[in-house]
Amino acid sequence: MSRSQPDPNSTSSASRLNGSSTHFSSANWSPSAPTESWAMVTPGEVLRSFRRRLPSIVFTTVLVTIAIIALLIVWPNQYRSEGLMYVRLGRGALAVDPTTKATQSVSMQESRTAEVVSIGEMIGSREIAERAVERIGVENINEPRTWIDRGIKDIESFLQSDHQLVSWLPKSDGKTVGELSPEQYEEQLEREQAIKKVSKAINVQIAKNGYTVAVAGKGDDPLLVQSIVQAVMDEYGRYHVEAHSVDGSESFFEKRAKQSRDTALETRRALQETRNEMGWLSAASAEETLRERIIDLEMKLNTADSELAEAISQAEELRRQLDGTKEWVPVEVTLGIANAAGDQMRSQLYDVQIQDGEELARVSPNHPRYKLLQEKMQQSAQLADSEREDREERREAINPVYQELETQFQTVRAKAVGLKSRRDAVSERLAATQLDLQRLNGDATRLAELTWEAELAEEIYRDHARSLEEARKNSALDDLQMSDVSVIQDATLNLKKSGPMRGLLAVVGLLLGLSLGLLQAILRDSPVSSTGGSRGEISRNKAAKSRRRTKSADVATNTDSDLDDVMHEQEDIRSNETVTAGVPTGDTVAMNETSATFNAPMPR
Repeated sequence: MSRSQPDPNSTSSASRLNGSSTHFSSANWSPSAPTESWAMVTPGEVLRSFRRRLPSIVFTTVLVTIAIIALLIVWPNQYRSEGLMYVRLGRGALAVDPTTKATQSVSMQESRTAEVVSIGEMIGSREIAERAVERIGVENINEPRTWIDRGIKDIESFLQSDHQLVSWLPKSDGKTVGELSPEQYEEQLEREQAIKKVSKAINVQIAKNGYTVAVAGKGDDPLLVQSIVQAVMDEYGRYHVEAHSVDGSESFFEKRAKQSRDTALETRRALQETRNEMGWLSAASAEETLRERIIDLEMKLNTADSELAEAISQAEELRRQLDGTKEWVPVEVTLGIANAAGDQMRSQLYDVQIQDGEELARVSPNHPRYKLLQEKMQQSAQLADSEREDREERREAINPVYQELETQFQTVRAKAVGLKSRRDAVSERLAATQLDLQRLNGDATRLAELTWEAELAEEIYRDHARSLEEARKNSALDDLQMSDVSVIQDATLNLKKSGPMRGLLAVVGLLLGLSLGLLQAILRDSPVSSTGGSRGEISRNKAAKSRRRTKSADVATNTDSDLDDVMHEQEDIRSNETVTAGVPTGDTVAMNETSATFNAPMPR
């Protein structure tokens, strides 16, 4: 709605009136009270407009409905094809990439829903659409199958022909990009069109909290839709295998396994050669053996020392006993036995004494020979006196105690010699073993280093061998196209039409036609004018203005009539005044702030 401006004539007429007759009471109007009125459109006026334009409404509704129904009749039918895939817990979800190191535990806390959603996204990807196009064929997909496609194809062919009706049109020699020829450029466009059709026809649905993926297709050819859906599911099975495979892993691990095997054999050979040179089987076993040997030798040495000390003590005691024991003891003693040798000796002694006496007698006492003869005679007398006693016969034998002690002494002595020899031997062996232990301590670092290298090389070789076997197994399974996504329902051939929904669309067309009919009726016979009032009110405003112009000439002679006109004009202003958006422009209503009177603007 727009704001209506007061009439200048009526304003000037009102300005000539008495001040008491031109201002309003404060009870009827205040500065905060609205000075604009609204022109309201009632439902009755709208219904009267609809009744006046009823024929055009009916005609528009019928025309639009017939056009939509005709379009629905000739619109191509739509067919659907559906397939179903199942995502099971297989090697794709549990197998580990052979190029990575598997840990002892794998976290399985995340839901498999993410995996199913990822599979759904991959099925709807461009890669699968391209593979389906390659399998079905670009020509088969882009072949026109409806009158719309055939019509568009015929129009394009006609425009590109040399017909005289289109001969004036500019002909293109064929577009190209880079090194592509025009033919390759057209083939790429056709391929992109086929990919777009496949992507548009496919609809992937994932069951909530489930492990199934539904692949549906919609198109105007049931056989083509079935082929597209089946191609998408089959190609995704191969694509899923390729996505979980690692290209080149088998050759990589085969090379690495051979290198690690050679390294392991070389390190093991170096370890054995070093052991042979050092004389050790292993540092741990040699250390344990030497430890046990040293303990045994020390125990033997202690035993030999104690036994040797005991044997020496026994030998000394036996020697002391032997020194105090007689070797021979008398067994039989016989007394009073005649001594024939003594008797004979005495007789001979007597003869000698006689001779010596005779000679002594012939020698003077002062002669030296006299003294000698005298001493000789005294000795012979003593000897004869010694042999004058009776003889005693004694029989002696070896003392058995002495003999036993001698035997024990010799035995203990021999034992002591043996114990001493054994102690010396044990001492030598213990010293040699300790030297071996010292040498082992020096060689243990080198042996440990070589052992670590050998064990590490063997562990690396085993890891590579396991990864190689895993890669070979995955490669064999990939060659057999075995994956954890299987097609549990092939694409269906549904010859029943799935669209368009002609009944519902016809009702929608009817409602659309009715809406357009009502809209054109409102636009043609709008109850609201551009200035915000009805047409009747506009005509009445014009008539009032003409009357006010006539009455303004006689305002000086007929004051009562002028007052009536002014009051009538004020009522017309209040009835026609409307509200507009924004700040009002032009002449505005002036108000006296002290008296709250309404002052009509002066005409410019």
